[in-house]
Amino acid sequence: KMMTKEEFMKHLPVDAYGIMATVRDDGMPEARCIEFQFEENGKFYFATASDKEIYSQLVHHPQTAYTYMEPSGKTTARITGIMKFVEDEAERKRIWDRLDNIVHKIHKTVDSPTLVLMYMDECTCKLAYGLGKPRLVDM
Repeated sequence: KMMTKEEFMKHLPVDAYGIMATVRDDGMPEARCIEFQFEENGKFYFATASDKEIYSQLVHHPQTAYTYMEPSGKTTARITGIMKFVEDEAERKRIWDRLDNIVHKIHKTVDSPTLVLMYMDECTCKLAYGLGKPRLVDM
């Protein structure tokens, strides 16, 4: 039985730190910690800086995966999708207002030249309890 998006989101808190995997230009995967910002209409939002490797890797290879494990290991939320970038000024401002204070401290304003706002789209989500088989989420 598929899990609902609402059930899944109970296991992926806003501002959770998880691991995002990207593809380098040499075809090898790379993973690093990044803060999940929020979900809206099946899109999972993140922020980064344009001078980071994660940004250039996602520009060249937008296929990505994000994993958040609840600290005690009870659940693991997994998302795979295609990263897209938010360019529209009004949309950027709307998203900026929802971002974590850490992002606000780093970038100061939505007009920061290094601020990258992005979201995972066309997502497949799975949730695993402990080491059990993951359940697919009906997005």
